[in-house]
Amino acid sequence: MNAVEILEQVRAHEADLTVVDDRLVVLGWAEPLPQELKEAVAEHKTELMIALGTPIDRTVASIIADIRPHLPTALKQLPDDRLLALVNWSIIAAFEKAVRTATR
Repeated sequence: MNAVEILEQVRAHEADLTVVDDRLVVLGWAEPLPQELKEAVAEHKTELMIALGTPIDRTVASIIADIRPHLPTALKQLPDDRLLALVNWSIIAAFEKAVRTATR
């Protein structure tokens, strides 16, 4: 499921999603969303924030805040800009490795 499909399903339940203080909030007066849809919203939070027009700096800050608790202590202590640089470098390295593997 992608962000557009999730938004359509949320709206089909007479609700809507908005971003408040870097959190996704469900607005509506109908019944609560089904558990499966709540899980999809949580799983696709970043994609939904982008689709809803959240500024990229706020979206990136939210991503960093979400991953920081799961990092080793040394990485948790990095400032946001350093952590973001490390994540970007890791993505680029993984992409380059995949391209080298695919072209063999």
